[in-house]
Amino acid sequence: MRAKKSEDKKNKRSLEASGFYSDFEKPDCLYAALVRSPAASGKIKDVTISSLPDGYYLYTHKNIPAAKSIQINKTTTKIFGYDRISYQGEPIGILFGPDEQEVQKLLSQVSVSFDIESLESALHNVINSKKKPTTNSTLNENDSKNNHNDAEVSDFVDLINDMPSLNDVLDKSRIEKAPTVEVASRIVKYGIYEKLSPEEADKKLFSEANENGTSRTISESSWQENFVIPKWQETEGAACYTDGEEIHIYVPSCWTYLTQTTIADVLGIAQNKIFIHKTKAAEIYRTGLSRTSQLAAQVAVASYLSKKPVKLVLSQREQEEYMGPGVITKFKYKTAVEPSGQIFAMRVDIDIDIGISNPFAQEITDRITLAATSYYKPQNLYVSTKTHTSKTPPTSVSIRSIDSQAFFAIENEMQKISSQTNVFPDELRLVNSIQNKKQSKISPFPFDIPIADVTDTIKTVIQKSDFNRKYASFQMEAADRVERSNKAFFALPLRGIGVATAYVPSEYNGKSFFYYDSKIEVTLTTDDKLIIHTIKPSSVVQEIWKNTAAEILQIEKNNIIIDSEFDIEELPETPEDSYSSIGVLNELLKKCCIDIQKKRFHQPLPISSKRGVQPSQRKKWNKDTFTGVPFSTTSFITTIVEVELDTYTYNEKIKGVWVCADCGEVFDEAAAKKTLRLEIQQELAMLVKGKSVSCDFIDITFTSSNNKSGQVGGLIHNSLPAAFSSALSLALTTQLTEIPCTEDLLFKLTKKRTKQENQGDRE
Repeated sequence: MRAKKSEDKKNKRSLEASGFYSDFEKPDCLYAALVRSPAASGKIKDVTISSLPDGYYLYTHKNIPAAKSIQINKTTTKIFGYDRISYQGEPIGILFGPDEQEVQKLLSQVSVSFDIESLESALHNVINSKKKPTTNSTLNENDSKNNHNDAEVSDFVDLINDMPSLNDVLDKSRIEKAPTVEVASRIVKYGIYEKLSPEEADKKLFSEANENGTSRTISESSWQENFVIPKWQETEGAACYTDGEEIHIYVPSCWTYLTQTTIADVLGIAQNKIFIHKTKAAEIYRTGLSRTSQLAAQVAVASYLSKKPVKLVLSQREQEEYMGPGVITKFKYKTAVEPSGQIFAMRVDIDIDIGISNPFAQEITDRITLAATSYYKPQNLYVSTKTHTSKTPPTSVSIRSIDSQAFFAIENEMQKISSQTNVFPDELRLVNSIQNKKQSKISPFPFDIPIADVTDTIKTVIQKSDFNRKYASFQMEAADRVERSNKAFFALPLRGIGVATAYVPSEYNGKSFFYYDSKIEVTLTTDDKLIIHTIKPSSVVQEIWKNTAAEILQIEKNNIIIDSEFDIEELPETPEDSYSSIGVLNELLKKCCIDIQKKRFHQPLPISSKRGVQPSQRKKWNKDTFTGVPFSTTSFITTIVEVELDTYTYNEKIKGVWVCADCGEVFDEAAAKKTLRLEIQQELAMLVKGKSVSCDFIDITFTSSNNKSGQVGGLIHNSLPAAFSSALSLALTTQLTEIPCTEDLLFKLTKKRTKQENQGDRE
């Protein structure tokens, strides 16, 4: 019996994260560094080092015991690069030993040999680019044959000395032969765009005169939000050791199933010999998906073959260059607006660069497309999203911030429209949150975002911040400054205020690689202990669950246990943080507890109850037409930021941040406010490169609604950057089109504005 229990325990895997992998310590632990390709393309022949001291190792793809690559959603990822190189910096080996500094020294001695085809191509490119034409002054017909040979040798020596680096010329033809490939796309048409071609519709819609003879405002803008990796976060990596036939890996994985199966395939061993110890992952731009599993496999190969503990910690430079969060997304908006502020037509062209690969390209494409118009309902809409590859490192996806770039773009577009039409920002948002009645009778808007009435949330924070008075005052001050002086800066600080709205969705109903199939199992045991079996949430949510269950079943909170251990055969196949929001899981927990309460006095204990998301919910979204209700529920936020810009140092200072959120039923308001306050402080460190913006005042308010409880996390990230850039744009009287900004960018924008004013004065 004991043997069976021990065997059962060995087949269990915990999905609870604890500690940090970088704190891993074992006697005789070896420190690792990745060998990376020095070239962007070419065919690798070998990776070698002239001599390795005792106790140091170098492994490449040739040393991998079994599978040398993994397949994720039809995307192939090599554990170590081999054959054709995909991008500069691709990992092609791992070097490790007992001294970390010595490992770094040895790293520079590693030799990467390329196939002769690549070298001939490189030499051919050099000779073609460097060869000088022969002239009469160079070679005289009367020169002797020896002199002619000496000249040739001298020229060849000069040619060799003048050669550029191999990386500059290596296999250039192959880079040209590997253009970007479109891997995903999504097009949304509404209104006139459903009947005419985009070009014909544009010609008809974007004319300044409307049917009533009054003029429309036409706005054209481009927007981009770049992700900044916080310096305080632990960089990616993994630690590993072997214990007999077993192998233990400490890694900040958010996808235990993938990490487990990847290592099993790469090492060619049974899954029950592999133990994944989940460590804490980054809270901002959390990844922990395919790239983390690749890192874990690289370290596992090193430890498994050497039979030594091995730890790999990426440097900050490696983290920024090769493990950047999200994708590079560029938005181009063209908008026609009626004098009332109603958006008559909106065209959005979105370009997404996923690097050399991304297994989640279609998911990213669809989610960004959905968020590109937020909750606004233009009378005519065309959205074209195209996702392509490039010769840059592969990208991943942070499920929690997958659509934040789109909110940055649309909210800045709304702010620009407000300044052009002189419609107050809050009024502009409210008038466009409701579909035109006449058009709604003809055709419903394609997206029905489940958001409660936004009016209360917007008006509450507008009043608390005194937004409209400040906005009008700062706008008049900026206009007066432009009219009276060509100098953009005075001794007094420049002031601005901006507003942005956004939502955070839960339970995407569309076709998705991350199947959002939230499940929960609750068991009441014979000794009146309640076991909740699901992925363990944050400590705050755990308390909410315990309070909910204790109230329904009338048991002590101390008797409630949240169990996150799963049998190997039952590990969730999707990433852990793709599982539902607090609201959805809390509803499932309530149903389980009510079911147990009904049975507990009629059936012997133990009693179990299982619940999951109803399939009918997903039927509300038509994946073929890309229309309907895309999410189960949402949280909504309005954020206002007031800024002050020093006219001498270009230093930004935030005078205040006002937030009003509608998260449905808030189970613990104090904890929710604490979460938002922490997110604000974290976000302030990512608005300007190289520094954290100071903030004098933060005010947080919640409004109640009949919505299901929604996510609190992510609301600030989806709204604060746009509010900040809008405020700075007002202060500078010129549009800030990308985040994060720099002092140099602010200086250039100011000079550009001054130049425009000077030209206007001359005219």
